[in-house]
Amino acid sequence: MSAPDRTANRLTEIIARHVLERPHAPAVTDSSGTLDWATFAARIEGVAAQFVSLGVRPGSRIALWLPNDRDYLCAIFAAARCGALVAHINTRFGPSEVGDLLDRTNAEILVTSGRAEPVDFLGIFARISPPQVARLRTIICVGGTPSKQGSTWPTVLFDPRGSAPDVSTPGDPCLVFTTGGTTAKPKLVLHTQRSVTEHAERVARVLGMDGPGTAHLGAVPFCGTFGNVSAMSMLAGGGQVVCMKTFDAIQADRLIREHAITHMVGDDRMLGRLAEAAEVSGAYRSIRFYGVGAFSTQLDGFWARGITAGLQPRAIYGSSEVHALFAVALKQGRADDAVAPIDERAEFRIVQDGEGQDGALLIRSPTLFARYLDDDEATYAVKAENGFFATGDLAAPASSGFVFRGRLGDVVRLGGFLVHPLEIESFLQTHEAVAEAQVVAVEKQGRSVIVAFVIPKGGSTFSEGQILDYCRARLAKFKVPARIHSIAEFPTSTGANGPKISKSQLRSIAQLV
Repeated sequence: MSAPDRTANRLTEIIARHVLERPHAPAVTDSSGTLDWATFAARIEGVAAQFVSLGVRPGSRIALWLPNDRDYLCAIFAAARCGALVAHINTRFGPSEVGDLLDRTNAEILVTSGRAEPVDFLGIFARISPPQVARLRTIICVGGTPSKQGSTWPTVLFDPRGSAPDVSTPGDPCLVFTTGGTTAKPKLVLHTQRSVTEHAERVARVLGMDGPGTAHLGAVPFCGTFGNVSAMSMLAGGGQVVCMKTFDAIQADRLIREHAITHMVGDDRMLGRLAEAAEVSGAYRSIRFYGVGAFSTQLDGFWARGITAGLQPRAIYGSSEVHALFAVALKQGRADDAVAPIDERAEFRIVQDGEGQDGALLIRSPTLFARYLDDDEATYAVKAENGFFATGDLAAPASSGFVFRGRLGDVVRLGGFLVHPLEIESFLQTHEAVAEAQVVAVEKQGRSVIVAFVIPKGGSTFSEGQILDYCRARLAKFKVPARIHSIAEFPTSTGANGPKISKSQLRSIAQLV
């Protein structure tokens, strides 16, 4: 007889299971200490009781604006217990962006930090335009002194005591993540309890987070799907989540060794910094999986050093709509390895236009997002026939899945051919004097041309003509940049998963030169 299916479809089921099976095992660790599963569950129920006392009911909307810590995770599960929706707010956002999200999500309760470190949340809140927070009823402060924030809103301290009944259902709206929003306001991606829970459980099983002694280093912000899914998956598997409010390579190196971290995710720059730390303290022995997302630029050098350091880097694919860790490479390797869906029920299609193997990536999955919050028009625009979601990404088919090429919006037609900037960026980085490269397309005299920005390797110098000659000798003529500019560092924009290189700012610069 086969083992019974243990897949949960409500977040509260995850907590109940692990309290029964491992009540005294570590669940969550932050700078305040470690909570075992029994204590974690009691704290969650206490937070739920406070929510209920403040008028939270099924369907209520709660905004969560906190750094990575135990109470961030407690608030997610407490809201789920109440059948309420949590909208995640990026800790790097300023007053205008925070106010916009509070306004668009119709948040009734804001849970934030009353401390001024690592971010002065209440100071930022005080600068929000009052009409944007007209629907807000209460601010809950985690730590700090509410009376000092000077708000006209009722403000109370985070008080995780008492009990509250579990009124959740699998179809409850659960979490809202924001999309990148580089050219317009970010969309608000809504997932149900079933979607969040089932995806976390499958990630835990496939990546081995459900075995004994597993621990995840939560170094990527929980406010984005990348950091959130990885932490929720470790909790779904019954392992330990070790929280970092901000990433620091030396601190991360210490935590990995102290807690025998087995799983983590991060961008390629984090991979490189941890590899540097390991050169001093020795290769990591406990890491089994490091999922790498390319939020900066994918550099093979980082990957090679990460492998040597024992970080086990593997390519991953995901988005707010399909969840982070939707697809993962089968083994450690390169940034451009093929990835395969985590969920055996998930499907994908690549719609090609006849010009090579690359095409538009469509995805269908039981854990796909439900809709964009309060925006049916945007939802209809991306839902293709037969329930497929048009990701807006470019991909190539592979025997073991697909290879992510980049965003379709970044693709440019040059000389009658579709070209993705990543191809030219990767080539430029083969030059001995180039450390990193970014390529953008702009309109010049009525036609699309590409302009490259490069960061020189330490101590290297070169002329624009030298790099252009290097390109002309090795690239098709239509792929050679019109201009190449040396730059000390790339401009960045704020994303829920961390800073991203701002292509829009680079395009603005390219138009001027």
